Amino acid sequence: MRSRLWTWLLVGAAVSGCDAPEGRTRAAEMAEMAGSRTAEAARAARAWAGQLGLGELSEAAKAWLRQGAEASSSGIEAVLQKGEQVVPVALEIGRALGGAVDTSTQFEPIYQEVPGGSSELAVRRAEADAAIQGMPRVELIDGLSVGFKQLSSVELGRTSSESAYLVMWRQHDRLIGFVFRSRRDVALADLVRDAPRLVALVRSVL
Repeated sequence: MRSRLWTWLLVGAAVSGCDAPEGRTRAAEMAEMAGSRTAEAARAARAWAGQLGLGELSEAAKAWLRQGAEASSSGIEAVLQKGEQVVPVALEIGRALGGAVDTSTQFEPIYQEVPGGSSELAVRRAEADAAIQGMPRVELIDGLSVGFKQLSSVELGRTSSESAYLVMWRQHDRLIGFVFRSRRDVALADLVRDAPRLVALVRSVL
């Protein structure tokens, strides 16, 4: 409805400012332009949502992890690349986080088991802990070391863009976290301030 109203306002403005034939031509051009922008925004929104309802990471998030793993073999992205998403748990986490923020923001939950026998498990845990401690910002939240890292922003066409953060922690033999994606600008300080509530929501379903 809002896009239609905007289209008619544009049309009205064009018609009132021109002679009749020119006004009709200009109005048609502006209406077509407004319609194409609306369609582009809708396509961008669908692409932005991606595979979030499937419990798997979107292609954009996977690309961020690949880039990070290529940049550092000991970083958190490289650790996550070695693991495998546990989809049913990720879906539950996604449902818990779904209503946590505004409609311009979505979460891509990450949940991986840290496998191996006692000696191997200790190595994997140490590797995960070191990677989390190596993230640009680490906060102690409810006894957990939670790492935060800003990911590259991506353009979703002329009308939309987004920014994203990776938030990770280890709880016993599990790597848990999420990719926080928003169409609005979110300062890291704001995300850190909201993190205790988000972490509590995740832990409520584990």
